Amino acid sequence: MKKTLLIVFGIISTGFVFGQGPIASPIIGGNVLKVNLSSSLLTKHYLIQYERALNLNRSIALGIGISSGVDLPFKKTLLDQFGDNLDARRAIETTKFDKLTITPEYRFYLNKKGAPIGFYLATFVRYTKFSFAGDYVFTPSNGILHTAKVKGELNGVGGGAMLGIQWAIGKVITLDWWMVGPFVGVQNGDFDGVSDMSDMSASDKADLENDIEAIDIPLWKIDATVSNDAINAKISGPFVGVRMFGVCLGVRF
Repeated sequence: MKKTLLIVFGIISTGFVFGQGPIASPIIGGNVLKVNLSSSLLTKHYLIQYERALNLNRSIALGIGISSGVDLPFKKTLLDQFGDNLDARRAIETTKFDKLTITPEYRFYLNKKGAPIGFYLATFVRYTKFSFAGDYVFTPSNGILHTAKVKGELNGVGGGAMLGIQWAIGKVITLDWWMVGPFVGVQNGDFDGVSDMSDMSASDKADLENDIEAIDIPLWKIDATVSNDAINAKISGPFVGVRMFGVCLGVRF
């Protein structure tokens, strides 16, 4: 998290340094506070963004989004692999995550209207955190049902570029359309489950480790450990995403 914050502040600081120049001057209505309507309504990811014009064609922005009860990342992939196993299917379908995103941007406006109005190209970094607590139910060869209380986090950092346009509606209101913004990054996760597994044989514990590590997510690495009272899984790998069709309503000041 500390490294992520350093990256965020580094980008913002860079934006201030390179945004200054002979044309820099106070801009009327150069600050915009926005709410993303499309993500709030369609995905229940509640996101606000603050944008500040640096000069006539550049600005910086910072977006923060939260949501609760989102599906597992790679849910479809997991169901394809384990959908025939009732215990696994129940765990996959009932597990929900809370999500936090932090997205700093550096925008280049491509017209003569002046930031923050008109077409723009944005470069951005996105930090994403998923966290959850739930039950993992499994039945080893002794036929005894076990329930592990599992807590976990996934943390990811990625970067990308986005094309968009922001309109002025009167003197105060803006409408910002995020057309398309692909990005790539890496994620790391750590999951811990607590349960009394002292009745399980060494073979059952090894089988459980193998089952967890056998989850096939392309290019991801999974390392599992099972003891008498705990399950731990560490995962890491790349991810891709797209910011698109975002519609943000803003207020200029």
